[in-house]
This record gives sequence, structure tokens and C-alpha cells, in this order.
Amino acid sequence: MAFTEAALFAQIDAASTTKTIEITYFQPGATITSVYAIGVTTPYAGRSRWVDLTSSNTAAQAATQLQNALTS
Repeated sequence: MAFTEAALFAQIDAASTTKTIEITYFQPGATITSVYAIGVTTPYAGRSRWVDLTSSNTAAQAATQLQNALTS
């Protein structure tokens, strides 16, 4: 089952600080979900990019994919 924006956000901000990574665009698709993410705190601070996430992933897997994209 595909993940939702809320589930993805809950995974990247488990402490509910809204200060880790901001998702400004979320476009779900059948195989790819595109997001525009802006890093707010270290190690993501100052980084922003479009990231294509695999839609069939769980929210935890998508969060890891997003975090890896912002640190690479």
C-alpha cells in the first residue's frame, strides 16, 4: 500500500517539532510519488530538492529514501 503525506511526515518528524524536513509539494502517483523537500536542521539544513519516492514503499522506507536524497 502506498504511503500518505501525513504518514511520511510522521516518519521524518517523529518528535513533532516540524523542524527537520519540510515537504512543500507532495504528488502521489501509481509508481512514483514526487515531493519537494526543504531541509531545516542538520544534516539537511540548506538543502532542498525534488525527490521521486517509490510509491509502493512504506512510509518508513520513503522517509529513509528522502533523508538519503537530502544528504547526498
